[in-house]
Amino acid sequence: MSAELRPRIKIVTQLNKNEVIEKIKQKVEDPNTPCKGWAKEGYALICAPENDRHIWTPQLNLQIDETEEGTEVRGVIGPSANIWTAFAFTFSILGFITFVALFWGLSRLSLDYSADILWVVPIALLIIFGVYMLARIGQQLSRNEVKQLKEFVETTLQK
Repeated sequence: MSAELRPRIKIVTQLNKNEVIEKIKQKVEDPNTPCKGWAKEGYALICAPENDRHIWTPQLNLQIDETEEGTEVRGVIGPSANIWTAFAFTFSILGFITFVALFWGLSRLSLDYSADILWVVPIALLIIFGVYMLARIGQQLSRNEVKQLKEFVETTLQK
């Protein structure tokens, strides 16, 4: 299991940028395809159909650029933006609380005052670990969908 919470993909194809965008558009508009989304102007978003989505359902954000080797399609697989923002916000707030409690407690200790606030540090670290484990559980629940997104892009971009 990778430590990466948002796996990345990179595909180089000999199709030009517009052909890649058109192929993705055609594929996501096909009613028989397992994925939906959109593609335009060098970007694409591919995800599960709306009625198949859950809180842990991943989506694939693609950036399409022309390079000397061909057209490079780079993607990041992760939760929807609102879920990812909630996790990032939670980590940030807990990190800030840990930082403030640690330095406030150490300052009080250096002045020979009671530093009971230092108990916040291990509690916050446990909560951070719990949130991280929650993200990993969501990643495990969505591993088949991640595989499906990768296969979708790979088969779509084959000539």
